[in-house]
Amino acid sequence: MSSYAPSLGGSSGVKTSTGMQWLPLLVLCLAQLSTSGDNATLSIATGALVSDLHASMALVSIANAMYSLAAGSLMVAAGMVGLIVGWKKTFRIGCSLLFLAELTAFFSPNMEVFTYGARLLSGIGGSFMIPSVLGLIASNYKGSQQAVAFGAIGAASGVSFVAGPIVCGLLVDHLGWRYAFAAIACLCVVIFAGSFLVPTPAKPERKVTFDLPGVVLTVIGLFSVILGFLKVSSWGLFTPFDAPFTIFGCSPAPFLVLFGLVVLAIMLKWERYREAKVGSALIPLSFLSTPQVRNGLCLTAFIFLAYGSGIFVTVSFVQVVVGLNSIQTGLMILPFALGVVIFSLGLPVVYKNANPKRMCQGALVIGTIGSVLCIFGFQPASFTAIVPLGMCFIGISMGVVSAYSSYIVTSALPARDAQQSGGVQATSRNVGQAIGVAVCGMVMLTAVTMSVQSATRNDSQLSPDSQAKVSQMAVIPYLSDANFSKLMLKNGISQHDVPALTNDYQHARLNATRAGMVATAVMTLLFLFGTRNLPTRTKTNQSDEVEDKRKNKAL
Repeated sequence: MSSYAPSLGGSSGVKTSTGMQWLPLLVLCLAQLSTSGDNATLSIATGALVSDLHASMALVSIANAMYSLAAGSLMVAAGMVGLIVGWKKTFRIGCSLLFLAELTAFFSPNMEVFTYGARLLSGIGGSFMIPSVLGLIASNYKGSQQAVAFGAIGAASGVSFVAGPIVCGLLVDHLGWRYAFAAIACLCVVIFAGSFLVPTPAKPERKVTFDLPGVVLTVIGLFSVILGFLKVSSWGLFTPFDAPFTIFGCSPAPFLVLFGLVVLAIMLKWERYREAKVGSALIPLSFLSTPQVRNGLCLTAFIFLAYGSGIFVTVSFVQVVVGLNSIQTGLMILPFALGVVIFSLGLPVVYKNANPKRMCQGALVIGTIGSVLCIFGFQPASFTAIVPLGMCFIGISMGVVSAYSSYIVTSALPARDAQQSGGVQATSRNVGQAIGVAVCGMVMLTAVTMSVQSATRNDSQLSPDSQAKVSQMAVIPYLSDANFSKLMLKNGISQHDVPALTNDYQHARLNATRAGMVATAVMTLLFLFGTRNLPTRTKTNQSDEVEDKRKNKAL
């Protein structure tokens, strides 16, 4: 059996087999896996980097943030570049940059080259690849096929969540961290070769010109917003923790976010003027004026907010408190990944006539239930089977939203704007993840600090001197028992008081972990307010009904 290639959209008579029709999608899914694998490898290789490259934790933290900062800041601009030079070329540029990033990582002689060379290149490469993946799907697949394709990309993300730590962990343990990055470089070669299977989309009917002022404003604004959110947990929300400077005695993090939002507001004003003048913009007016698009972008942000918050809290607990290694952690969150994969890919295939609005609303409720379940599964130094179950519910929630969010956005836009939406969707994900990690990190730090200080004041076993010193600490970080003991001794606490303080800290840390999951549940519930204008039927459903009515009339 044969069918028309999805990229042709009925405009060409060239036929292709069903298997060949979906091979390009496999290439795009591998591209999604490559960027996720790069980030997973860095997380797992942290200890090796500290040992081999004598990296400080400050540089490791910068290396972790570099991808999000570079990719998140440039993705909107890459969406316009894709329209100008073509999505296929942009995809290959991103793949080439990611390949160079992995080679740079492999040959890095020190942490500075690794951070400002490999990680920066990786972020720039991701900023070109991910919007191109979404742009190629929007242009090459239509109707129900597009929903399946977007679901497959969501499934690829789910696979990377669990396969990344396990596969990369094995490579790091048995061959070394350099060869883990080399493996991703080899994957990039496969993806680049596979790009020749991806159909070349038609160019937009209206010419798109590059918007330099808009790009500059967008990069500055997004960089400031994302960096501000990323630094909330280390600099503090209002009370400064470990900030390089203060503003009016407060942490600079919220001011950085506010500055970024002001710049983005100026950028949107400029984009409206530019679109009216030349007919193209980084952020087309259709993105802002269409409620369905706004709500779809909101749901797109939720996908990685749920990942950023739920995974951040759970992984922090099982690795810091329980002491699981990367491979064990990957196995523990396997139910979460399965929920993402099965529902993001399976729903569009099995349940073609689903109501997107009801499905997304139900998914958010399921995600909230999953977060609440996790709260009851955490113990002072362990966790029960309720935690993997709760993570499975959160994964199901992410999977359902992944199956529909991108389609909700693209189906409400003109063809050219639908292709360009990839950059905005990808940026929404980065911002959502930054917000999720920032909120949960801040909640957990505040909770553990306040809880320890409150318990210390009421603990008669502690000396007045130890009580005073603990109460004067601006922040008490989320640490293992051993590292907490070292921190207390470093701050002048007597050895005699450390065991009692550690006992207080264990209960405080448990409360902080549960508070982080409460924050995840609350943020998930808040997204229900962004589902009001979602469609109740897909375009495919509507066209099928029209076709059925036509046939009934003919009979």
